[in-house]
Amino acid sequence: MKKRLVLAGSAVVASLGLAVAAAPAVAVAQPLNLNVRCGDVAGLIAAVTQANANPDGATITLAHRCVYRFTTGTAGNALPPITSRVTIKGMDSSLIRSTAALNFFRLLSVAPTGELTLKGLVVNGGRTLTNGGGINNQGTLLVEDSTLSGNQAGLNGGAIYNDSGRVTVVDSKLLTNIAIAVDGGALFNTTSGSVTLKKSTVAGNTSSLNGGGVANVGALRVLDHSVFTHNEAHDGNGGAISNTGPTAHTTLNDSKFTANWAGFDGGAVYNGLRAVLEARETVFDLNKAGRDGGAIDNEGTALLDRIKVEKNSAGRNGGGINNSVSGQPAARVTLVRSLVVQNRAAESGGGINNDVNGLVELRDDRIIHNLPTNCAGNVAQCIG
Repeated sequence: MKKRLVLAGSAVVASLGLAVAAAPAVAVAQPLNLNVRCGDVAGLIAAVTQANANPDGATITLAHRCVYRFTTGTAGNALPPITSRVTIKGMDSSLIRSTAALNFFRLLSVAPTGELTLKGLVVNGGRTLTNGGGINNQGTLLVEDSTLSGNQAGLNGGAIYNDSGRVTVVDSKLLTNIAIAVDGGALFNTTSGSVTLKKSTVAGNTSSLNGGGVANVGALRVLDHSVFTHNEAHDGNGGAISNTGPTAHTTLNDSKFTANWAGFDGGAVYNGLRAVLEARETVFDLNKAGRDGGAIDNEGTALLDRIKVEKNSAGRNGGGINNSVSGQPAARVTLVRSLVVQNRAAESGGGINNDVNGLVELRDDRIIHNLPTNCAGNVAQCIG
């Protein structure tokens, strides 16, 4: 009897084993690898559509040094919005809005679910009446070894408008982009957005109002030998960067700001009321402000550590740094082991100007050879 039970059990196990072995294999989604022929705009649109439909996205490789020229857009975009994980390898190729295009459209947009990586690509000539002339991002955007140039937004963010997403720009250039009516010649970052620039150049961008290079209301980091040069905020503040609002926090490390210009305040950087600015091992030279703060105009909290402020100028006060109190709490600047030299103000404080009730703290700094005086206002330990 026992033998029969054992044999019967063995038969059941064997039959189960056969059942498991006979089960059909489950297909596992894999990223697609798609190639697009030179100049094949329709093929590129189809590739993006196919990538969006694949749960694991795709890598789309363009032809080497080829131009993909768009003459029309759909719903404000040249390409379908990115909704999946997509990499576009440019191979030194370009996405361009044709000068013959009859309607306004940007080149790319990223939905909240999208993750877009651009490598070795030029994004040029996008034009929109709203935000983000080149790219509108609501998801995750990585721009690597690429150039965004000559894009125009009717409102904010000539090249990139980051709408609560995450943007990382590495080894890339943002050049000659324009925010026609409002802020952020190259890039606008909204309240809950995050932007990081590493080893990148932001040059020759223009805004009608604030942030000739970047207008930041969220979190901005500029790192690793990044350069801001010849950016202009025509009728506003922050030739290179405007950092405004209670959630705005800009961190600058090991970078350079040269020859930027603001029509009003902050030739290089404007740090607004309740905003936070941290700058370390960064150089500010040859920047100009029509009113105050040739290099930096601060109305919030600024920590400046081992920076160099040289040969900047202001049409009114604070040729190098202006600490301006426009509301509560009082503006505060802490300057640590820094050099402020050969700056010029038309009125007060060639090196540093501090408004009444502002706070300026110096820690082992050198403030020398500024005109008409090194400091004005209550700046303890500053000579002349």
